[in-house]
Order: sequence, then C-alpha cells, then structure tokens
Amino acid sequence: MARTLSWTAAALAAAVLALAGCGAPWPEATAPASSAPAGASAPASAPSGGDAGATPSPTPSPALKLHNFTAHQLAFRYPAGWTVTSELHPMGPAMREIATLRTADGTEVLGVFLNWTPQDVGFEVTRSVLDAEPVPGLGSAAVELGHYAFYAETPAAGSAASGLEYFMTISPGRPIDGPGQRHGGFDKGVVQISSGYAVAADVSPALLEFESPEAARKWLASPLGQQLKEVLLSLTVY
Repeated sequence: MARTLSWTAAALAAAVLALAGCGAPWPEATAPASSAPAGASAPASAPSGGDAGATPSPTPSPALKLHNFTAHQLAFRYPAGWTVTSELHPMGPAMREIATLRTADGTEVLGVFLNWTPQDVGFEVTRSVLDAEPVPGLGSAAVELGHYAFYAETPAAGSAASGLEYFMTISPGRPIDGPGQRHGGFDKGVVQISSGYAVAADVSPALLEFESPEAARKWLASPLGQQLKEVLLSLTVY
C-alpha cells in the first residue's frame, strides 16, 4: 500500500527551525557522507557547527560498517555486505539528508532521514506495539528519548487510509498501544535532537506485509528482521 506525505516540508522546517534557535548553528554540508569500512571510526574532531560536548563516534565490530551523516553528527552501524546511498537536499537554512540501505542483492530495506519524514501522520488509528526499546546512542541528545519500535496500526473508520499496516521505525518515547494518531501524530513523527535537527527512520513497506501479528513476530525473529532492528538501535549522536 502506497504511503504519502502528510507532514509538509514547511511544517517540518518550522519545527526544525524552532529547535535550531536554541541549539548550535547549522553546519555546512558539501558532499554525501562516506561509509567507513569495518573497524574504522568517525573523525576525532567534530565538524564546524557540530554538537557541543560531543562524545566519540561508535566504532563498529568487524562484521559491521559505520555510516556517518554529513549534515549533522549522527551515525549508525550496518551489515558489512549492505550498501548505503546518501542524498543531500537544501531546505531553507536546514539540510535534508537521506541514507538508503540496501542488502547485498540490491533490495532496498531501510531509509534514515534527517529533517524529513516520508510518513503520513495525523489521522486516527488503533495501534498494537509488537516490540520497542530505547535507542541508547540518542540518549540525552534527544529532546525526548528515542525508541526503536515495531507496531501495527489500523486506521479508524472514515480516515484517509484503510487496512492494517505494520511499521518498523523510531519514535520519541515508546509508542502507546490503543487509540491514537498515525505515527503518534505531528509531534511524534520524528525524534528531535536538542542541537537543532530531527531524525526519522522507516523500514521499507514492501518488507512489512504480513497476514497476521504472528507472522510479523516471526519475521522480526528472522535474520533480516534482527539486522534491521540492530541498525535502528545503533543510531548514535556523537
């Protein structure tokens, strides 16, 4: 099922600007971030305009690679056989950055987004959370502690969508079971970082089509499900 963008670029830009007013200035970005080979670490010194009081970037284990974003001091680890493609798009004073992950056979599996989200938000749903954990590397850098989450949502009658949908994503705070708004609503669609930017992430919808919650849980326990969960849990502000 196709998913369209309800959160407009203007609305997100306003939220990001509000954060930027109380954080560090926006750093300049001129080229996509590179994917470091296994065992490599992030630069020892922060780029100009980076987060104050930064801690060292995580160092991946031998089976993983490290991806550093260009626009802000954010990184994640991913399986060594996968690839990451980066895109940079100016958005007023901010910089939208997208990292798309693909498996060794070229299948697109995950997108991680800075200052943008591709998801619909704002209409009524009933949510069932299948799995959720705090993301340690976002920690105190986030305005509200970021969580990895895997859940199902059923749109309310008369809403803009229909049918049960599954999501593997990140959210500010643990998603709540029961009635609510899609993706938590406009204030829960991204994890806001206190230094002045927003992070979102979503597993490809094509991977999340299940006949039942039991089938969804079985997929989560599979090697691919666990790899994607670990990528999201590895997100780190450094």
